[in-house]
Amino acid sequence: MSALVDRFAVILVALAAMLWGTDTFFRVPLLQHLSQDPLTASVQVVLAEHVTLTILVLPILWLARREIARLDGRQWLAIIAIGVGASALATVFFTRSFGYGHFIETLLLQKTQPLIAIVLARLWLHERLPPRSYLWMPVAILGAYFIAIPDPLRPDRAWEDFHVAAAGFALAAAALWGAATVFGRAALARVRYPTLTALRFVTGMPALAVALFVIGGTSAFTQYRSSDLGLYLGIAIVPGLLAMLLYYRGLASTPASLATLAELAFPITGIIVNIYFVTPAQSINTWQIAGIVILWLAIAALDIENAAKPSRAAAPESAAAANA
Repeated sequence: MSALVDRFAVILVALAAMLWGTDTFFRVPLLQHLSQDPLTASVQVVLAEHVTLTILVLPILWLARREIARLDGRQWLAIIAIGVGASALATVFFTRSFGYGHFIETLLLQKTQPLIAIVLARLWLHERLPPRSYLWMPVAILGAYFIAIPDPLRPDRAWEDFHVAAAGFALAAAALWGAATVFGRAALARVRYPTLTALRFVTGMPALAVALFVIGGTSAFTQYRSSDLGLYLGIAIVPGLLAMLLYYRGLASTPASLATLAELAFPITGIIVNIYFVTPAQSINTWQIAGIVILWLAIAALDIENAAKPSRAAAPESAAAANA
């Protein structure tokens, strides 16, 4: 069974990413029920999500207590970076970007994640990055620009309806999530995927609590509604716990540079959900379609270049597969 799962590990990553795309069903209604300050509301949603997730994963933590005790400093550094950076901060940035109402741009810009992941895979996991890869990065940036700015010939107009601000938060989230792919591969060399999933949520929760207290004070913790419990459970289980368990099981047997491309199923699913179910009034213009094509071409070229040479990260991959 394990060998069969390993054979389709990339598909597991893509399935997890598709579950992330259902996030909008839950996140958009929750943003409308909390603080009038957009940043405070974003942190409130993500904190409640992590509190729910932490409660759900407590049995996993208890069963993995000896495994957790054996982690070294490098592994803890990777796990904390995932929890605080990707699970907490990146989700806040993503939620804040959604608050501007430019859902399509926010989702499309997640396609920049492979750029960050491929570079960090070279630095952190010592996966080789061929020199020609650097030639494709400006092309990918151009594609991201077309996605973020609906009228790239008149970029000044983007400031009028906050497109630039929404893009900034979306890109920050993409950068942190791209980094988390690499750190996750490093962590999976010593920890099983259910344990890493649980630690991701638990390490992110304290950072979120501190952030909410700093920006919103004690009153920010009293604005939750019991009627929203179903939404919090939904966002915690479907695009949260279930998606992350699938993701880390697939990532345990998938190189970071390949897994990050499978993650592009996230913005694709998210766009479909938004256009047909959440905000049908939104659409994609010609420039943004061009940006998608340019970005896809650049990412495909990067993947081809990256796959042309063997990675020196073979040992961590084998260990991760064994632990899983």
